[in-house]
Amino acid sequence: MTDIIILKYNFSCVMLFIEIEIDFVGGYMATIYDISKLAGVSPTTVSKVLNNYSDVSQKTKDKVNKIIKEIGYVPNLGARSTRTKRSYLIGVVFSENLGIGLEHPFFSVVLEAFRGEVGSLGYDTIFINNKLGPNDMDYIDHSKYRNVDGLFIITALSEELDLKKLKASSIPCVTTDMIIPDMPYVLSDHRDGVKQAIDYLIKMGHKNIGHIEGPLDTIAGLERKEAFDAYIKDLGLKSNDTWPAQSFSLEDGYQATLNLLENLDKNKRPSALFVSGDLMAIGAMEAIKSMGLSVPEDLSIIGFDGLEVGHMVSPKLTTIWQDKIQIGKLLAKTLIKHLEEPKAAWHDQRIKTELVIRDSVKKI
Repeated sequence: MTDIIILKYNFSCVMLFIEIEIDFVGGYMATIYDISKLAGVSPTTVSKVLNNYSDVSQKTKDKVNKIIKEIGYVPNLGARSTRTKRSYLIGVVFSENLGIGLEHPFFSVVLEAFRGEVGSLGYDTIFINNKLGPNDMDYIDHSKYRNVDGLFIITALSEELDLKKLKASSIPCVTTDMIIPDMPYVLSDHRDGVKQAIDYLIKMGHKNIGHIEGPLDTIAGLERKEAFDAYIKDLGLKSNDTWPAQSFSLEDGYQATLNLLENLDKNKRPSALFVSGDLMAIGAMEAIKSMGLSVPEDLSIIGFDGLEVGHMVSPKLTTIWQDKIQIGKLLAKTLIKHLEEPKAAWHDQRIKTELVIRDSVKKI
């Protein structure tokens, strides 16, 4: 009897009743029907809001979402999965064999942006590795075992992925930092970024520019090297041979730069170095200092990535900034759209980069 009387009161009283019922009963779970009554919309509209459909007005979305937040509604994932035949899980493939690691600031920011956007679209993320307990299991079999709806391949070697098996699985995928045929990707515009770096060095008077290159089994390392070589040649500038690093790490940047300094006569050294990654560039700066030289007085440095650590070192690192958050969000949106609209066309996306001028390049 009390329940009926309370439900006849206004909106705020109904809200109070639901809150009391949840606290008192302890096991009560609000449903979309509760939300639809409180919002004055149909259950179908509530479902559309929960699934982020575009054919619902922003005013209605705000109203429904406010009620969802106030009553603490949590969708029943089990029922949702049974109804839609989906797990609402997105697998993340992240190989450690490239020596990059989750601690690398570029990949960690991209991954966090991806995870956040996927979550806002109603999906969870899990890591997919090539083991299950003590047993080896390739990425595709593990993905099937976990029943993921899609995969984000953030870094991996092509031989690890077994591309034939991946395509045969029909699991929708997206990737970055690598290009796999018929798989959507989102990448920075590496070539334009390299052009911006060289143009700035030339503007600052540098004509002899060296390159500490990244690993060529990554798309970033390969495209930046190809862009550097081609643009230097087009401009008719002098360049020493590029000096390779095994990874994008600080340590490998240090060693590659040390090799350059030790193997070139003083009068043949470049006046500036384009370094293919910011951590490598910081390593390069340390190598220069270890030789009794200074940056930028003896050798100018420009990096590529736009990592936060670049403005914490001395001198502050001039670099090419990548929009890591946009890359992660676009990857999530691309994958979820592919899941929910399988016939929709997708386009590979290149994200603009930006020159960030700090203190590591000297005008000569």
